[in-house]
Amino acid sequence: MANFTTATLRHTSIWNIPEAIAVTVVGFPDNVPFRWNQGYELLHFINRYMAYKGWQAPQTFQAIESAIKTRLPFTATTHNDVKNWLDANFKR
Repeated sequence: MANFTTATLRHTSIWNIPEAIAVTVVGFPDNVPFRWNQGYELLHFINRYMAYKGWQAPQTFQAIESAIKTRLPFTATTHNDVKNWLDANFKR
């Protein structure tokens, strides 16, 4: 599994949700809201997504982060929505 840390993130995030809560999300559930502006949630989502795709490069991690922060549509509201959007729209 990809195991990038907060040091890999390049965009500004809010850190209101503790990491212990963010790591409890498993897979890409359709019933859990995705809060793209929460640092730990974003970090762990990207790590899970990269493991799902078998990717390991830090540049890819940062490109996914940028795609989520700048191009993710407002209609992508759950972890599964974001995964599906990345599958359809992200090319590394």
